[in-house]
Amino acid sequence: MNLKASYRYANYLDSLLSIAYSYLHNREFITTTTQKHLRTKANNEAQDETLTVAKPCDVDFTPMDIINLTVKVLAEKQALADAIAQAKATAPLNIDNAISINKRKQEFVRVLSEMARMKATTQTVTGSDYKFNAEGNQTKYFYNIEETTTIDFDRNDVKALIKKYNGECDAISEKLDAAEINVTVAFEPKWDVNDVFEDIVLQA
Repeated sequence: MNLKASYRYANYLDSLLSIAYSYLHNREFITTTTQKHLRTKANNEAQDETLTVAKPCDVDFTPMDIINLTVKVLAEKQALADAIAQAKATAPLNIDNAISINKRKQEFVRVLSEMARMKATTQTVTGSDYKFNAEGNQTKYFYNIEETTTIDFDRNDVKALIKKYNGECDAISEKLDAAEINVTVAFEPKWDVNDVFEDIVLQA
């Protein structure tokens, strides 16, 4: 399989684990409750009865079946991770580093893009102060304030950096896409990504 397929398979294994844990977190699924109906103590003409409370889901597998499958899925995930690491070592670029730095550059581009959209603004706001009137009393009065906000950076420099980093990110993304297709992962999957959890749990 190539890297792209290995990533898809890794996601599939994660989904299997998620389903398994949802069953194992369900107290009613991993336990059995019995009820003893002691009717004779209240009615000597009745009969006592022991009943098993129905589980919330009607399935053919047991908690131990799911535990056994989970052990195999974790082992499969470890083996896949090791195979992916070995495959990445053969790639023409350091894939993990390239992804990491691309994310940082894209974050910077988003910040710069927000700055590039800023414009100088002028607005009139209202101010207030106090003065003494003819009677000598202090009174409040209002007046206009012309407020101008300018940008403290070179918009052309910012736009040039956006173009530069977008170009670098696009170039790295193309190399990463090519690596996902062309880098071979030496791994034989135990299951098909289309296999359903309920079908494979009994095979564990």
